[in-house]
Amino acid sequence: MKIKHVLTMVCAAALLAACGEESLTAEPQDNALRLQSVSMAEDGDARNTRASLGATAITKIGVYVTDNGHTALAENAQSTFELKSGTWSCTAPPKITVENTATPDFVYGFYPATGTVTNSSTGNHTIPVQVAADNFSASLQTDYLYAEPQPVHAGKRSVSFEMQHALAKVSFSILKSRFVTEKLTLNKVEIVSSTNRLQQGNNGTMNIGTGQLAGLADTRSLTLTGSTELKELLEQPNVSSLVAPMRGKETKLSFRLSVRVEGEAEDRVFETAAVPGDGVQWLAGHHYVYKMTVDKMGGSLTGIKIEGWKNDANQNTGIGI
Repeated sequence: MKIKHVLTMVCAAALLAACGEESLTAEPQDNALRLQSVSMAEDGDARNTRASLGATAITKIGVYVTDNGHTALAENAQSTFELKSGTWSCTAPPKITVENTATPDFVYGFYPATGTVTNSSTGNHTIPVQVAADNFSASLQTDYLYAEPQPVHAGKRSVSFEMQHALAKVSFSILKSRFVTEKLTLNKVEIVSSTNRLQQGNNGTMNIGTGQLAGLADTRSLTLTGSTELKELLEQPNVSSLVAPMRGKETKLSFRLSVRVEGEAEDRVFETAAVPGDGVQWLAGHHYVYKMTVDKMGGSLTGIKIEGWKNDANQNTGIGI
């Protein structure tokens, strides 16, 4: 009797294991699209995504589904998936019913989830974007994200997204010279382009399949404002920004700093020399860090480093003043 009881328990456990395995791998029975995971290209964290600059974890993403001819599904073409208790779910998920694997539907993922998708018959679907002046921590600028579209059909309704940054990150480590005894407060950083390679605007768009930006206006300068006391040593950049990628190389890029010297009523304005080399071109998904040292007479650009999101081997990383 004891042996029979043990065998019964073993068989039951095996059946439960088999059922558990099936529940993990089987496609949803109600034709609903299932989002398994969302990760960032640079961190590999499949549980959630983190925006740049220390932002909180992203718990919502937008999802858009079209048929093979790029026409939006008739129902729930655009939806929002939310991360709850480690699982991505949607209250009204799109239904994937196409059975022909040669003509699958396409699923797009994007952030922020609130962007309304404009459909394109050529597959270049977009959401609105805004890129504008910001503070020293880039807390006002949305970190727009996109993912490569995924094919789905009735036999494969589950997808995972690896999100990419549509913007570039530009940071500054601005130090006080060790020869300065007064308190120095940085109040403004202007990024200056001699050939209008910078872009900003309130009426831009982002292609949700490629991250390509359009509709922004060319401009000569971008302004970051804030207030931070300069130190002689820094472990992390003290100014960071999210900017639109450059469409071409800038041959003369410089930085203008507004600094208040302790005891003075107005800021002193210093402009660095141009970044040396054969040109600067900020690319989406890359992080550019510029190091400068400030005294009471001016600011000197002392180094450039590429880190964080991706490494750009073509960017000039050697600099001398």
